[in-house]
Amino acid sequence: MKKRFKSRSKVKIFVLRFLSLGAILLFSFWLVFKVLYQKIDFDINNEKYLQFLINDGIGSYSIGDIASLNSTEFLLKYSLGIDKVSNLVSKEVESEISEPEVEVSPKIEPTIYLYNSHQTEGYKTNFLESFNINNTVLIASYILKEYLNDLGINTIVEEQKIADILNKNNWKYGYSYKASRLLMEEAKKNNPSLEMFIDIHRDSSAYKNTVTEIEGKKYARVLFVVGLEHTNYEVNLNEAKKINEKIKAFNVSLSRGIMQKKGPGVNGIYNQDFDKYTFLMEIGGQYNTIEEINNTLKVLANVIYEYTTEEFNEKTT
Repeated sequence: MKKRFKSRSKVKIFVLRFLSLGAILLFSFWLVFKVLYQKIDFDINNEKYLQFLINDGIGSYSIGDIASLNSTEFLLKYSLGIDKVSNLVSKEVESEISEPEVEVSPKIEPTIYLYNSHQTEGYKTNFLESFNINNTVLIASYILKEYLNDLGINTIVEEQKIADILNKNNWKYGYSYKASRLLMEEAKKNNPSLEMFIDIHRDSSAYKNTVTEIEGKKYARVLFVVGLEHTNYEVNLNEAKKINEKIKAFNVSLSRGIMQKKGPGVNGIYNQDFDKYTFLMEIGGQYNTIEEINNTLKVLANVIYEYTTEEFNEKTT
């Protein structure tokens, strides 16, 4: 009887020691994790996220690097294997190099204006929502801006919130195009050089309708929307057809064509009476990933470059 009691006591003591040890290990792990987490800057904003995407950041890059490196350092580190710009110059000769005189480059006026009448339209979410980053059409505008700027087409994105304009005027969501019209007019007034206006949306269609695979890579498909309820709609329709044909020239499956809209329940104008070169593009849909959007925007930037080169050169000759 005493032996059985002693054996049970030993078991209890063993269990208590095991649980105590486990509790200590868990607490230690939590404490170390908390300390390390506080030392790492996870404050990733949209601008840094764009740097990550523009530099083909759809790979296994360090979250810490995405948060801390600027675009130049990120490119050098992951494309050229150089951790710091200063590594390009040895310390022995660094002091012998005099700083060159800095020439002030003339200001390049913007020619393309990107905006989003429905700024909160979102794409498929992923782990980045943990860092308060939302994959929206506004993000798509910034990505396209970077690609266009890289091609030498100075582009600006509307940063003012449509929601603020709606609230200020006590307008409902249905007045979003009216709100974006005010911002377009202001942008044109402040930047007379603007020649092209693109309103980027995303569709709400099924995923099978908004995605295509080209040579093993998935792309978000592009749909043009043209309003027929203003007198010069045929001009806008003709220009949309030109760009659409160039998209199809890359791959016919990338285009969903041109949707012509009029009648009850639709806007019917979409601010396309504002200028001949005003476009509404639906880039993908709610189920597309930001990687698929990114792939399409690379193509679209080159298409726009080709289109504007032809179109605006014709205007000046």
